[in-house]
Amino acid sequence: MRNYFYSKLFDINYRMATHEGNANQRLASEAYKILAQLAPNYRLVPEQYKDRFAKLIALIKDTIAETEGRIPIRIKGIQNKTAAKYIKLLIDIEESLGD
Repeated sequence: MRNYFYSKLFDINYRMATHEGNANQRLASEAYKILAQLAPNYRLVPEQYKDRFAKLIALIKDTIAETEGRIPIRIKGIQNKTAAKYIKLLIDIEESLGD
């Protein structure tokens, strides 16, 4: 299960790194995948990242609820600076799992 989580996280991070647009748009472009592939495996997130990861999942759920099933253009209620921090969080989680 850990290998699955790591591979999905790697794919998501790669797509966010190569997607065009600002940090919020890049994070939003992967919102459904984060929710569907990473959130169910919350227990695999290292302890030091769990609180921030849970906040990211909550933001994504709120954003998706407002878009009524459409892929969001941006994550609701955050600026690019905060979106960049969430992207960095996902990269940090990936790096800690890769050790």
